[in-house]
Amino acid sequence: MGKGILLFSLVLLVIFGACAFVTLKYTLKPLQRISDAAAEISPRSLDARLNTSTVPTEIAPLVESFNRVLDRLEQGYRTQREFLATAAHELKTPLALIRAQIELSTDNAGRAELLQDVAHMSRQVQQLLHLAEASEVQSRQLARVDLTALVEEAATYLERMAQALGVRFELPRTSAPVHWMADRCALFTLVKNLLENAVQHTPPGTLVSVEVSPRSLSVRDWGPGVPQDQLQMIFARFWRGAHRRDLGAGLGLAICQEIALAHGWTLAASRADPGLRIVLSRLDA
Repeated sequence: MGKGILLFSLVLLVIFGACAFVTLKYTLKPLQRISDAAAEISPRSLDARLNTSTVPTEIAPLVESFNRVLDRLEQGYRTQREFLATAAHELKTPLALIRAQIELSTDNAGRAELLQDVAHMSRQVQQLLHLAEASEVQSRQLARVDLTALVEEAATYLERMAQALGVRFELPRTSAPVHWMADRCALFTLVKNLLENAVQHTPPGTLVSVEVSPRSLSVRDWGPGVPQDQLQMIFARFWRGAHRRDLGAGLGLAICQEIALAHGWTLAASRADPGLRIVLSRLDA
């Protein structure tokens, strides 16, 4: 009888354990889905909210509170971006008026320096406006873009600056179209900034090399490069390389990073010895 009771107890224990395991797994499955959904929320998807219809009643108030926190975060984030865009837009008009007054003045003392300062400030304002636009995912209009033709267009746009600095472009040898799904205006800004950054860092008499494929876009210069411990800093806002030859604010590559993230792409830099190589990669290719 003792052995029978022991065997019966073991059978009950196994059955109870299996039932408890299945019940807990079924009960906690909605919580796992909620956890996965929360982990995917980022500054690029602050409009996403957690679904409260599938969670246990006891957990629903916590999820609703989390959604209200996301509402406040989204509002604050949008207010910050709108302020940046509005401030940059409002500064364009007074800078244009200042430039016109300087150009119309008869006093030539320091006129060139003043015009240079105004041009520098105007460039910073325009970059701030581009930065605010680049971080707005909802404004994207995706379409099939011929990346090869777009690279040639950006190189033509920067040809005069490259010639003045003694730099030439080495573009993709093939004219075959390479199509990416992207917002064309944003992608043009990204490519232009990458080429301009390379031109500003490569020595006179060298070139900027561009390679295009269905999966990636690579831009390389033959300049002094960036130390290994500073490679991750080049995409930070207002960071400037020591060998840059213009008075930029250090926002060009930050704008590229914002555009890449908004499209779900990755932007990485590596030493080319000599020079620096920046690669834009598609994750969906």
